[in-house]
Amino acid sequence: MALRDGRLKKGLHGAFLRVNQSIDVDRKLYREDLRGSAAYARALRKRGILTADELRLISEGLTSIEAEIEKGTFEFREEDEDIHMNIERRLQELIGDAAHKLHTGRSRNEQVVLDERLYIMDSVETLKERLDTLFRALVEKAKLHLTTIVPSYTHMRQAQAVSLAHLFLAYYHALKRDRDRLVDFEKRLKVLPLGSGAVAGSSIGIDRDFLKKTLGFKSLSRNSIDAISTRDFMIEFQYICVSLFLTLSRMAEDIIIFSSEEFGFYTLPDELSTTSSLMPQKKNPDSLELIRGKTSRIIGNLLAIITLVKGTPYTYNRDFQEDKEGLFDTAESCSDALDLMSEVMRGMGVNEKSVNRALESSKGALFATDVADYLVEKGLPFREAHAVVGSIVRHADENNLKFGDISLDSYKTFSPLFNEDVYDLFDYIRSVNSHDVIGGTALKRVAEEIKRIEEELKK
Repeated sequence: MALRDGRLKKGLHGAFLRVNQSIDVDRKLYREDLRGSAAYARALRKRGILTADELRLISEGLTSIEAEIEKGTFEFREEDEDIHMNIERRLQELIGDAAHKLHTGRSRNEQVVLDERLYIMDSVETLKERLDTLFRALVEKAKLHLTTIVPSYTHMRQAQAVSLAHLFLAYYHALKRDRDRLVDFEKRLKVLPLGSGAVAGSSIGIDRDFLKKTLGFKSLSRNSIDAISTRDFMIEFQYICVSLFLTLSRMAEDIIIFSSEEFGFYTLPDELSTTSSLMPQKKNPDSLELIRGKTSRIIGNLLAIITLVKGTPYTYNRDFQEDKEGLFDTAESCSDALDLMSEVMRGMGVNEKSVNRALESSKGALFATDVADYLVEKGLPFREAHAVVGSIVRHADENNLKFGDISLDSYKTFSPLFNEDVYDLFDYIRSVNSHDVIGGTALKRVAEEIKRIEEELKK
Protein backbone atom coordinates (compact mmCIF):
# COMPACT_ATOMS: atom_id res chain seq x y z
CA MET A 1 0.00 0.00 0.00
CA ALA A 2 1.33 3.44 -0.93
CA LEU A 3 1.73 6.05 1.77
CA ARG A 4 -1.11 8.20 0.40
CA ASP A 5 -3.70 5.42 -0.03
CA GLY A 6 -5.24 5.79 3.41
CA ARG A 7 -6.28 9.38 2.81
CA LEU A 8 -6.62 9.81 -0.96
CA LYS A 9 -8.71 7.74 -3.33
CA LYS A 10 -7.05 8.30 -6.67
CA GLY A 11 -3.49 7.62 -7.71
CA LEU A 12 -1.17 10.41 -8.75
CA HIS A 13 -1.68 11.97 -12.16
CA GLY A 14 1.24 11.30 -14.47
CA ALA A 15 2.07 15.00 -14.82
CA PHE A 16 2.23 15.35 -11.03
CA LEU A 17 4.16 12.11 -10.59
CA ARG A 18 7.08 13.39 -12.63
CA VAL A 19 7.32 16.59 -10.59
CA ASN A 20 6.50 14.95 -7.26
CA GLN A 21 9.40 12.52 -7.17
CA SER A 22 12.83 13.66 -5.98
CA ILE A 23 14.62 10.32 -5.86
CA ASP A 24 16.84 11.18 -8.82
CA VAL A 25 18.33 13.98 -6.68
CA ASP A 26 18.00 13.02 -3.02
CA ARG A 27 19.33 9.50 -3.49
CA LYS A 28 22.69 11.11 -2.72
CA LEU A 29 21.51 11.26 0.90
CA TYR A 30 21.24 7.48 1.29
CA ARG A 31 24.21 7.17 3.66
CA GLU A 32 22.90 9.96 5.87
CA ASP A 33 19.38 8.54 5.81
CA LEU A 34 20.56 5.06 6.76
CA ARG A 35 22.77 6.50 9.50
CA GLY A 36 19.91 8.52 10.94
CA SER A 37 17.55 5.53 10.80
CA ALA A 38 20.05 3.25 12.54
CA ALA A 39 20.43 5.76 15.38
CA TYR A 40 16.68 6.27 15.61
CA ALA A 41 16.11 2.52 15.82
CA ARG A 42 18.48 2.36 18.80
CA ALA A 43 16.58 5.23 20.43
CA LEU A 44 13.28 3.39 19.86
CA ARG A 45 14.75 0.32 21.49
CA LYS A 46 15.92 2.46 24.42
CA ARG A 47 12.36 3.82 24.68
CA GLY A 48 10.95 0.27 24.73
CA ILE A 49 9.12 0.54 21.41
CA LEU A 50 11.35 -1.98 19.63
CA THR A 51 12.31 -5.37 20.97
CA ALA A 52 15.90 -6.53 20.83
CA ASP A 53 15.03 -8.83 17.93
CA GLU A 54 13.31 -6.03 16.04
CA LEU A 55 16.32 -3.75 16.53
CA ARG A 56 18.59 -6.50 15.23
CA LEU A 57 16.39 -7.05 12.18
CA ILE A 58 16.21 -3.35 11.38
CA SER A 59 19.97 -2.86 11.84
CA GLU A 60 20.77 -5.83 9.60
CA GLY A 61 18.23 -4.65 7.03
CA LEU A 62 19.70 -1.16 6.88
CA THR A 63 23.17 -2.64 6.45
CA SER A 64 21.90 -4.81 3.59
CA ILE A 65 20.28 -1.82 1.90
CA GLU A 66 23.52 0.14 2.08
CA ALA A 67 25.36 -2.77 0.46
CA GLU A 68 22.76 -2.97 -2.30
CA ILE A 69 23.02 0.74 -3.05
CA GLU A 70 26.82 0.59 -3.05
CA LYS A 71 26.74 -2.36 -5.45
CA GLY A 72 24.17 -0.69 -7.72
CA THR A 73 21.57 -3.42 -7.26
CA PHE A 74 19.09 -1.34 -5.24
CA GLU A 75 15.89 -0.52 -7.15
CA PHE A 76 15.02 3.16 -6.82
CA ARG A 77 11.34 3.71 -7.62
CA GLU A 78 9.81 7.03 -8.63
CA GLU A 79 6.47 6.10 -7.09
CA ASP A 80 8.17 6.00 -3.69
CA GLU A 81 8.97 9.69 -4.17
CA ASP A 82 12.18 10.11 -2.18
CA ILE A 83 15.12 8.38 -0.54
CA HIS A 84 13.26 8.00 2.77
CA MET A 85 10.33 6.06 1.31
CA ASN A 86 12.53 4.01 -1.03
CA ILE A 87 14.56 2.81 1.93
CA GLU A 88 11.46 2.22 4.05
CA ARG A 89 9.87 0.17 1.27
CA ARG A 90 12.96 -1.96 0.76
CA LEU A 91 13.39 -2.48 4.49
CA GLN A 92 9.83 -3.85 4.68
CA GLU A 93 10.61 -6.21 1.79
CA LEU A 94 13.69 -7.48 3.60
CA ILE A 95 12.48 -7.83 7.20
CA GLY A 96 8.68 -7.62 7.13
CA ASP A 97 6.43 -5.75 9.54
CA ALA A 98 9.23 -4.73 11.92
CA ALA A 99 10.18 -2.15 9.32
CA HIS A 100 6.93 -0.26 9.89
CA LYS A 101 7.87 0.44 13.52
CA LEU A 102 10.95 2.41 12.51
CA HIS A 103 8.90 5.48 11.61
CA THR A 104 7.17 5.61 14.99
CA GLY A 105 7.10 9.23 16.16
CA ARG A 106 9.25 10.37 13.24
CA SER A 107 8.35 12.62 10.31
CA ARG A 108 9.98 13.01 6.93
CA ASN A 109 10.02 16.74 7.73
CA GLU A 110 12.67 16.19 10.41
CA GLN A 111 14.24 13.26 8.59
CA VAL A 112 15.22 15.30 5.54
CA VAL A 113 16.69 18.20 7.51
CA LEU A 114 18.68 15.71 9.58
CA ASP A 115 20.04 14.15 6.40
CA GLU A 116 20.98 17.55 5.00
CA ARG A 117 22.79 18.54 8.17
CA LEU A 118 24.69 15.25 8.22
CA TYR A 119 25.62 15.68 4.55
CA ILE A 120 26.96 19.18 5.17
CA MET A 121 28.83 18.02 8.28
CA ASP A 122 30.74 15.54 6.12
CA SER A 123 31.21 18.13 3.38
CA VAL A 124 32.71 20.61 5.85
CA GLU A 125 35.29 18.04 6.92
CA THR A 126 36.16 17.35 3.28
CA LEU A 127 36.53 21.05 2.48
CA LYS A 128 38.75 21.66 5.50
CA GLU A 129 41.03 18.80 4.38
CA ARG A 130 41.14 20.13 0.81
CA LEU A 131 41.92 23.63 2.06
CA ASP A 132 44.76 22.34 4.25
CA THR A 133 46.24 20.62 1.20
CA LEU A 134 46.04 23.84 -0.81
CA PHE A 135 47.56 25.80 2.08
CA ARG A 136 50.57 23.51 2.10
CA ALA A 137 50.97 23.92 -1.68
CA LEU A 138 50.83 27.72 -1.35
CA VAL A 139 53.37 27.79 1.47
CA GLU A 140 55.79 25.51 -0.37
CA LYS A 141 55.55 27.72 -3.46
CA ALA A 142 56.06 30.79 -1.29
CA LYS A 143 59.20 29.29 0.26
CA LEU A 144 60.62 28.67 -3.22
CA HIS A 145 60.01 32.24 -4.35
CA LEU A 146 60.68 34.38 -1.31
CA THR A 147 63.37 36.35 -3.15
CA THR A 148 61.62 36.38 -6.53
CA ILE A 149 60.69 40.03 -7.01
CA VAL A 150 57.72 40.79 -9.25
CA PRO A 151 55.70 43.86 -10.15
CA SER A 152 52.45 44.11 -8.23
CA TYR A 153 49.45 45.49 -10.09
CA THR A 154 46.62 47.83 -9.24
CA HIS A 155 44.10 48.56 -12.00
CA MET A 156 46.16 45.97 -13.93
CA ARG A 157 48.99 48.51 -14.16
CA GLN A 158 52.40 48.09 -12.55
CA ALA A 159 52.36 49.43 -8.99
CA GLN A 160 55.23 48.47 -6.66
CA ALA A 161 57.79 45.69 -6.42
CA VAL A 162 56.83 42.82 -4.09
CA SER A 163 58.05 39.36 -3.20
CA LEU A 164 56.17 36.75 -5.23
CA ALA A 165 55.83 34.80 -1.98
CA HIS A 166 53.82 37.74 -0.62
CA LEU A 167 51.25 37.23 -3.42
CA PHE A 168 50.99 33.49 -2.75
CA LEU A 169 50.44 34.18 0.96
CA ALA A 170 47.71 36.69 0.06
CA TYR A 171 45.79 33.76 -1.43
CA TYR A 172 46.42 31.79 1.75
CA HIS A 173 44.98 34.48 4.01
CA ALA A 174 41.82 34.89 1.93
CA LEU A 175 41.20 31.14 1.94
CA LYS A 176 42.12 30.80 5.61
CA ARG A 177 39.28 33.15 6.52
CA ASP A 178 36.89 30.80 4.75
CA ARG A 179 38.29 27.84 6.64
CA ASP A 180 37.73 29.80 9.84
CA ARG A 181 34.17 30.46 8.69
CA LEU A 182 33.64 26.72 8.24
CA VAL A 183 34.86 26.06 11.77
CA ASP A 184 32.67 28.78 13.25
CA PHE A 185 29.71 27.59 11.17
CA GLU A 186 29.86 24.13 12.74
CA LYS A 187 28.36 25.35 16.01
CA ARG A 188 25.24 26.38 14.07
CA LEU A 189 25.32 23.35 11.82
CA LYS A 190 25.66 20.64 14.46
CA VAL A 191 22.21 21.25 15.95
CA LEU A 192 20.12 18.06 16.05
CA PRO A 193 16.62 18.46 14.56
CA LEU A 194 15.61 14.80 15.11
CA GLY A 195 12.89 14.61 17.73
CA SER A 196 11.03 17.60 16.32
CA GLY A 197 8.36 15.44 14.69
CA ALA A 198 6.32 16.88 11.85
CA VAL A 199 5.93 20.27 13.49
CA ALA A 200 5.18 20.05 17.23
CA GLY A 201 7.93 17.80 18.62
CA SER A 202 8.10 14.09 19.34
CA SER A 203 5.04 12.61 21.03
CA ILE A 204 6.75 9.41 22.20
CA GLY A 205 9.38 10.89 24.52
CA ILE A 206 12.37 9.94 22.37
CA ASP A 207 15.74 10.51 24.05
CA ARG A 208 17.15 13.39 22.03
CA ASP A 209 20.37 13.60 24.02
CA PHE A 210 21.08 9.98 23.10
CA LEU A 211 20.46 10.77 19.43
CA LYS A 212 22.67 13.86 19.65
CA LYS A 213 25.63 11.90 20.97
CA THR A 214 25.06 8.96 18.64
CA LEU A 215 24.96 11.11 15.51
CA GLY A 216 27.80 13.49 16.43
CA PHE A 217 25.83 16.68 17.01
CA LYS A 218 26.81 19.34 19.55
CA SER A 219 23.43 20.68 20.65
CA LEU A 220 19.67 20.17 20.36
CA SER A 221 17.23 22.35 18.46
CA ARG A 222 15.15 24.34 20.94
CA ASN A 223 12.04 24.86 18.83
CA SER A 224 10.43 22.17 16.71
CA ILE A 225 8.87 24.63 14.27
CA ASP A 226 12.21 26.30 13.64
CA ALA A 227 14.06 22.98 13.45
CA ILE A 228 12.10 21.58 10.53
CA SER A 229 11.51 24.80 8.60
CA THR A 230 14.89 26.51 8.74
CA ARG A 231 17.30 26.25 5.85
CA ASP A 232 19.65 28.98 7.01
CA PHE A 233 22.37 26.40 7.65
CA MET A 234 22.26 25.54 3.94
CA ILE A 235 22.40 29.21 2.99
CA GLU A 236 25.38 29.81 5.28
CA PHE A 237 27.26 26.79 3.96
CA GLN A 238 26.68 27.83 0.37
CA TYR A 239 27.72 31.40 1.14
CA ILE A 240 31.04 30.12 2.51
CA CYS A 241 31.49 28.04 -0.63
CA VAL A 242 30.75 31.12 -2.77
CA SER A 243 33.37 33.05 -0.81
CA LEU A 244 35.86 30.24 -1.40
CA PHE A 245 35.04 30.17 -5.10
CA LEU A 246 35.45 33.94 -5.42
CA THR A 247 39.03 33.64 -4.18
CA LEU A 248 39.71 30.60 -6.34
CA SER A 249 38.30 32.45 -9.35
CA ARG A 250 40.51 35.46 -8.70
CA MET A 251 43.53 33.18 -8.30
CA ALA A 252 42.59 31.50 -11.57
CA GLU A 253 42.32 34.87 -13.27
CA ASP A 254 45.76 35.90 -12.00
CA ILE A 255 47.38 32.71 -13.22
CA ILE A 256 45.60 32.81 -16.59
CA ILE A 257 46.78 36.37 -17.20
CA PHE A 258 50.33 35.91 -15.97
CA SER A 259 50.85 32.64 -17.84
CA SER A 260 49.89 34.27 -21.16
CA GLU A 261 52.54 34.90 -23.79
CA GLU A 262 52.40 38.64 -23.09
CA PHE A 263 53.55 38.10 -19.49
CA GLY A 264 55.02 34.59 -19.34
CA PHE A 265 55.52 34.73 -15.56
CA TYR A 266 54.05 31.26 -15.04
CA THR A 267 54.04 27.98 -16.93
CA LEU A 268 51.25 25.48 -16.41
CA PRO A 269 51.80 21.72 -16.38
CA ASP A 270 50.67 19.87 -19.49
CA GLU A 271 48.35 17.63 -17.52
CA LEU A 272 46.31 20.67 -16.44
CA SER A 273 46.16 22.25 -19.90
CA THR A 274 44.44 21.58 -23.22
CA THR A 275 45.09 22.51 -26.82
CA SER A 276 42.98 23.81 -29.68
CA SER A 277 41.12 21.56 -32.11
CA LEU A 278 42.37 23.84 -34.90
CA MET A 279 45.48 25.70 -33.73
CA PRO A 280 48.27 23.28 -32.78
CA GLN A 281 50.39 25.91 -31.02
CA LYS A 282 47.82 26.51 -28.27
CA LYS A 283 48.31 25.55 -24.63
CA ASN A 284 45.08 26.60 -23.01
CA PRO A 285 44.55 27.04 -19.24
CA ASP A 286 41.18 25.26 -19.30
CA SER A 287 41.55 23.88 -15.78
CA LEU A 288 41.65 27.43 -14.43
CA GLU A 289 38.97 28.70 -16.79
CA LEU A 290 36.65 25.97 -15.53
CA ILE A 291 37.20 27.04 -11.92
CA ARG A 292 36.44 30.61 -12.95
CA GLY A 293 33.40 29.51 -14.93
CA LYS A 294 31.94 27.28 -12.23
CA THR A 295 31.98 30.22 -9.84
CA SER A 296 28.98 31.73 -11.60
CA ARG A 297 26.95 28.56 -11.12
CA ILE A 298 27.86 28.34 -7.44
CA ILE A 299 26.73 31.95 -6.97
CA GLY A 300 23.50 30.97 -8.74
CA ASN A 301 22.98 28.06 -6.34
CA LEU A 302 23.22 30.44 -3.39
CA LEU A 303 20.72 32.83 -4.95
CA ALA A 304 18.39 29.91 -5.66
CA ILE A 305 18.22 28.69 -2.05
CA ILE A 306 17.82 32.25 -0.75
CA THR A 307 14.97 32.87 -3.18
CA LEU A 308 13.39 29.50 -2.38
CA VAL A 309 13.26 30.20 1.35
CA LYS A 310 12.11 33.82 1.27
CA GLY A 311 8.55 33.01 0.22
CA THR A 312 7.81 29.92 2.32
CA PRO A 313 5.56 30.26 5.37
CA TYR A 314 6.41 28.42 8.57
CA THR A 315 6.80 25.44 8.82
CA TYR A 316 7.53 22.75 6.22
CA ASN A 317 6.53 23.25 2.58
CA ARG A 318 7.11 21.02 -0.42
CA ASP A 319 9.10 23.84 -2.01
CA PHE A 320 11.96 22.51 0.11
CA GLN A 321 12.23 19.54 -2.23
CA GLU A 322 14.16 21.99 -4.45
CA ASP A 323 16.81 22.76 -1.82
CA LYS A 324 19.14 19.83 -2.51
CA GLU A 325 20.32 19.92 -6.09
CA GLY A 326 22.20 23.20 -5.68
CA LEU A 327 23.60 22.03 -2.34
CA PHE A 328 25.07 18.86 -3.83
CA ASP A 329 26.45 20.74 -6.83
CA THR A 330 28.06 23.39 -4.63
CA ALA A 331 29.62 20.98 -2.14
CA GLU A 332 31.04 18.66 -4.80
CA SER A 333 32.23 21.48 -7.09
CA CYS A 334 33.95 23.25 -4.20
CA SER A 335 35.81 20.10 -3.21
CA ASP A 336 36.85 19.45 -6.81
CA ALA A 337 37.97 23.04 -7.40
CA LEU A 338 40.12 23.09 -4.25
CA ASP A 339 41.71 19.80 -5.29
CA LEU A 340 42.39 21.16 -8.77
CA MET A 341 43.87 24.43 -7.52
CA SER A 342 46.22 22.49 -5.26
CA GLU A 343 47.51 20.64 -8.31
CA VAL A 344 47.89 23.91 -10.22
CA MET A 345 49.95 25.47 -7.44
CA ARG A 346 52.13 22.40 -7.06
CA GLY A 347 52.77 22.04 -10.78
CA MET A 348 53.01 25.69 -11.81
CA GLY A 349 56.46 26.92 -12.82
CA VAL A 350 57.79 30.48 -12.43
CA ASN A 351 59.78 31.96 -15.31
CA GLU A 352 62.16 34.40 -13.62
CA LYS A 353 63.54 35.67 -16.93
CA SER A 354 60.07 36.85 -17.93
CA VAL A 355 59.56 38.40 -14.51
CA ASN A 356 62.86 40.26 -14.80
CA ARG A 357 61.90 41.52 -18.27
CA ALA A 358 58.71 42.93 -16.77
CA LEU A 359 60.71 44.68 -14.08
CA GLU A 360 63.01 46.16 -16.70
CA SER A 361 60.09 47.25 -18.84
CA SER A 362 58.90 49.50 -16.03
CA LYS A 363 61.97 51.69 -16.66
CA GLY A 364 62.18 52.22 -12.94
CA ALA A 365 58.63 53.52 -12.55
CA LEU A 366 58.10 50.82 -9.91
CA PHE A 367 60.42 52.99 -7.77
CA ALA A 368 58.16 56.05 -8.09
CA THR A 369 56.70 55.70 -4.61
CA ASP A 370 60.19 55.10 -3.20
CA VAL A 371 61.31 58.41 -4.75
CA ALA A 372 58.29 60.21 -3.27
CA ASP A 373 59.11 58.74 0.14
CA TYR A 374 62.70 59.89 -0.32
CA LEU A 375 61.53 63.47 -0.80
CA VAL A 376 59.26 63.18 2.22
CA GLU A 377 62.25 62.08 4.29
CA LYS A 378 63.99 65.26 3.06
CA GLY A 379 61.12 67.35 4.42
CA LEU A 380 58.75 67.78 1.44
CA PRO A 381 55.02 67.23 2.15
CA PHE A 382 53.81 64.03 0.54
CA ARG A 383 51.30 65.64 -1.85
CA GLU A 384 54.02 67.92 -3.19
CA ALA A 385 56.40 64.97 -3.47
CA HIS A 386 53.69 63.07 -5.35
CA ALA A 387 53.41 65.88 -7.91
CA VAL A 388 57.19 66.14 -8.31
CA VAL A 389 57.57 62.42 -8.97
CA GLY A 390 54.64 62.48 -11.40
CA SER A 391 56.55 65.08 -13.40
CA ILE A 392 59.67 62.89 -13.32
CA VAL A 393 57.66 59.92 -14.63
CA ARG A 394 56.33 62.04 -17.51
CA HIS A 395 59.85 63.27 -18.27
CA ALA A 396 61.18 59.68 -18.30
CA ASP A 397 58.36 58.54 -20.60
CA GLU A 398 58.81 61.41 -23.06
CA ASN A 399 62.57 60.86 -23.26
CA ASN A 400 62.54 57.04 -23.07
CA LEU A 401 64.67 57.08 -19.91
CA LYS A 402 64.89 54.80 -16.92
CA PHE A 403 64.85 56.41 -13.50
CA GLY A 404 68.46 55.38 -13.02
CA ASP A 405 69.52 57.05 -16.27
CA ILE A 406 68.23 60.50 -15.38
CA SER A 407 71.13 62.76 -14.45
CA LEU A 408 71.38 64.37 -11.05
CA ASP A 409 71.22 67.80 -12.66
CA SER A 410 67.91 66.81 -14.23
CA TYR A 411 66.63 65.51 -10.92
CA LYS A 412 67.51 68.84 -9.29
CA THR A 413 65.40 70.69 -11.86
CA PHE A 414 62.42 68.92 -10.32
CA SER A 415 63.51 69.49 -6.70
CA PRO A 416 66.69 70.80 -5.08
CA LEU A 417 66.25 68.13 -2.40
CA PHE A 418 67.66 65.46 -4.72
CA ASN A 419 71.24 64.34 -4.05
CA GLU A 420 73.51 61.52 -5.24
CA ASP A 421 71.85 59.12 -2.76
CA VAL A 422 68.71 59.06 -4.93
CA TYR A 423 70.43 56.41 -7.04
CA ASP A 424 70.58 54.09 -4.03
CA LEU A 425 66.82 53.75 -4.33
CA PHE A 426 66.94 51.88 -7.61
CA ASP A 427 67.39 48.39 -6.23
CA TYR A 428 64.42 46.04 -6.09
CA ILE A 429 65.49 44.13 -3.00
CA ARG A 430 66.01 47.43 -1.18
CA SER A 431 62.60 48.61 -2.36
CA VAL A 432 60.87 45.44 -1.19
CA ASN A 433 62.66 45.52 2.16
CA SER A 434 61.59 49.12 2.77
CA HIS A 435 58.08 47.81 3.52
CA ASP A 436 59.25 46.52 6.88
CA VAL A 437 56.01 46.26 8.86
CA ILE A 438 53.93 43.33 9.98
CA GLY A 439 51.97 42.38 6.88
CA GLY A 440 54.42 44.11 4.54
CA THR A 441 56.41 42.57 1.70
CA ALA A 442 59.86 43.00 3.27
CA LEU A 443 61.63 39.67 2.84
CA LYS A 444 62.20 39.12 6.55
CA ARG A 445 58.51 39.83 7.24
CA VAL A 446 57.40 37.40 4.56
CA ALA A 447 59.84 34.77 5.86
CA GLU A 448 58.45 35.26 9.37
CA GLU A 449 54.92 34.87 8.04
CA ILE A 450 55.82 31.66 6.21
CA LYS A 451 57.24 30.26 9.44
CA ARG A 452 54.16 31.36 11.40
CA ILE A 453 51.82 29.74 8.89
CA GLU A 454 53.82 26.52 8.90
CA GLU A 455 53.42 26.36 12.68
CA GLU A 456 49.71 27.09 12.28
CA LEU A 457 49.32 24.26 9.77
CA LYS A 458 50.98 21.79 12.13
CA LYS A 459 48.12 22.35 14.54
